Amino acid sequence: MARILPLLLALITSQVASAQSSQLIDYEWLNEPCDDMLHCDIGCSACNPPIKKNSVLFGTNITFIGLSTCPLPITSGDNAVMTHGWSEQVSNDHYLLFSGIAGVPMTIDSLIINHTSATNGPTRLKVEFSNNAAGVLHEVADVQVPPTFDDHVFTDLGTIDFPEGAVMGSFQVRLTPYYGFGEGWAVNSVRVVATPVDQSAVGISEMYQNRTMNSVGPWFDVMGRPIGTEPSPGVYIGPTKRVRVF
Repeated sequence: MARILPLLLALITSQVASAQSSQLIDYEWLNEPCDDMLHCDIGCSACNPPIKKNSVLFGTNITFIGLSTCPLPITSGDNAVMTHGWSEQVSNDHYLLFSGIAGVPMTIDSLIINHTSATNGPTRLKVEFSNNAAGVLHEVADVQVPPTFDDHVFTDLGTIDFPEGAVMGSFQVRLTPYYGFGEGWAVNSVRVVATPVDQSAVGISEMYQNRTMNSVGPWFDVMGRPIGTEPSPGVYIGPTKRVRVF
């Protein structure tokens, strides 16, 4: 028993920390092979899917609607994407779009966009967001495009919607630079940071009613203390060494 307890505590701590840790979708357009490459005659190649792989949060490839794209080297192996085709006013024919899929309920902590424009490129960026990829996009911000690569950080985007009965939730982001004079807008990175919603206090009574009981032998709590045969909600080792986390 003394040998089992430290291992059990370490496992529980690890699982709780993993479930509560932030997840990241990260687009950086690295110059490495993948299944969706961006190319142009005068530029490098860039990998379009997000570079971070998460267990519960996934990003789709970014879609460039009504635009021409050309990878722009920033450092060795790392590119921005220069885009052309923007209109003077916001247009539904020209934008960037991507979606995220979550395996557990999550809150969007931040959306971070590192971008700039050419001298006569778009001077404004409209950012739209929906906490359901099938829902209506709503404007988050309309900001001035920085003269050199810099971050814009958007917070308080809410929780990813899980439709009733769905095992996954989704969200969508649309970026629309505008008000330029014919030249390009460059995006260096796009990041979404999300945190799983803490559900540790949800459904305790229901889970307690469905707990596994053993009538033979004592029960022990995680500190190794005997607690009898009728445990209250918690983490325990029973006669068959079954662990229950409520």
